[in-house]
Amino acid sequence: MTEPAASPQRALARSHRGRVWRSPRRFAVGLVATALVATIAIASDDSTVRSHDASDGVISLSMTVEPGQAVPLELIRGGATSQFDDLKGTGHGVDVALIDSGVAPVAGLDQPGKVIHGPDLSNEAMLDGLTHLDTYGHGTHLAGIINGDDGKGVLGIAPDSRIVSVKVAGATGETHLEQIIAAIDWVVEHKNDNGLNIRVLNLSLGMPGVKTNVGDPLSAAVERAWAHGIVVVAAAGNRGNRIGGIDSPAVSPYVLAVGAHERYDTAGERDRVPDWTSGGNDVRTPDVLAPGQSIMSFRVPGSMLDTMYPEARVDERYFKGSGTSQAAAVVSGYAAALISRYPGLTPDQTKFLFEVLADDMVRGQLVDGSGKLDPAESALHARYARKAPAQKFPLAISTSDIGLSSMRELRWTGGGWNGASWSGGSWSGASWAGASWSGASWSGASWSSGVWSGASWSGASWSGASWSGASWS
Repeated sequence: MTEPAASPQRALARSHRGRVWRSPRRFAVGLVATALVATIAIASDDSTVRSHDASDGVISLSMTVEPGQAVPLELIRGGATSQFDDLKGTGHGVDVALIDSGVAPVAGLDQPGKVIHGPDLSNEAMLDGLTHLDTYGHGTHLAGIINGDDGKGVLGIAPDSRIVSVKVAGATGETHLEQIIAAIDWVVEHKNDNGLNIRVLNLSLGMPGVKTNVGDPLSAAVERAWAHGIVVVAAAGNRGNRIGGIDSPAVSPYVLAVGAHERYDTAGERDRVPDWTSGGNDVRTPDVLAPGQSIMSFRVPGSMLDTMYPEARVDERYFKGSGTSQAAAVVSGYAAALISRYPGLTPDQTKFLFEVLADDMVRGQLVDGSGKLDPAESALHARYARKAPAQKFPLAISTSDIGLSSMRELRWTGGGWNGASWSGGSWSGASWAGASWSGASWSGASWSSGVWSGASWSGASWSGASWSGASWS
């Protein structure tokens, strides 16, 4: 349920036994509230409600295993990235925000300045030795794809970029909508603080069943980031391309929605679109496809995924995984590389280059959108960026609906953020779920240890939402 932070709306949520959270500063919803599903139908008829989410606010990360040979990043980089290197587009000077399960200091990500930790919004934030660390294994895998460099088996797409990690979940696999929204808001508010230059935001997560961005609070959050100059890369999902409909926030027409294709190195065999990558519909399709099958990156020994999927281990240091999570990380890396070479590019221009210079594939627009990402062409023909039209789609929540005059100015204050960690400042003294925010768990949420086996999630429940990694294979 979303609405400006005025007393009638707050009273309505509470009258239906709902929980109310204060909204991030200037975020496009005045408050975020959850209520019992049985009462939402009643509440949604009230004139003060602009949008509602018939769910418990839980977002889960879950995976499966399938056979497949590990695909090294060297194969994905290929000639495309070598041309980027020639153009000095290696991500230098560009920060990529990664809202995920944290990043572990494994070899290849442990160099000084390689990873900067933002706030830890997970339930592990106050546990000694776990703050910022990746006890699940998902965020580290994606970070390796983006900027990893161990001098051996992994060289990321943009190895000279920096990761700004915002941890929103711990070892067992759930996070909440309000945590994701707060993480996005933090990225927007601090994108240029203390020497940061956050130009790309990777969201390898998704909520199925959201048919349009209009009225969707997660879409509103990413649209705000886009409007503030951040290229938002969102995974399309892994529910299959015969169902139709990609996940939120990829459903927002403003962001870069990424599907996956399989990359082959066998002579004469073409790349193809796997059946598990989500296809679109007549409202929204993936924008581009990127490699997402059996991608090899860093392993976190002893993490949940490492324990669940020992068959996904590659030697002692690496792990292979499939999904639009991995495909989105590839695109985030290329976005950072392109922007490092052409720092004047806007999000609209970056998306335009990736779309118009993509290679067409055979599955049709509903599945592959503009086609397979061709980063080398985007870099070589960046002059076409000036032809990019400004995106003018309906906003998730329009300014006329927000009632900006009634919104409170809430800021991240109290306690200093020093570029390495959020030291526990309060949200302007605001309370989250009845307890003062100090970096601790908001509601005891954690990552789900469930396994996604190809069955579609319920589109009516946030508890069916998933991080967009189809498998660890």
